[in-house]
Amino acid sequence: MRNYEITNILREGNVEETKSAVKDLLSKYNFTIQGEEDWGSKRLWHPVGQDEQGHFTLIKCSGAPQEVAKIEHEFKLNANILKTLVIRANG
Repeated sequence: MRNYEITNILREGNVEETKSAVKDLLSKYNFTIQGEEDWGSKRLWHPVGQDEQGHFTLIKCSGAPQEVAKIEHEFKLNANILKTLVIRANG
């Protein structure tokens, strides 16, 4: 198991539904959520499609390295996730 930090920019409007969908997806691939931060709504530096605002979240979790690519792929399929960044954390 490795530690990861996942930063998502969510589409405004149905933030709570999308946050629960992200948590469900992580549990589907046996990731353990260690902590999460809600950074709130911010104006994007440049628009993503038609969206100029985004809701930023950070999830600290641990899981198997071979599952990360599958999670990133499913994040891309979710229309309510504008951008995502998955990095390996120390430890």
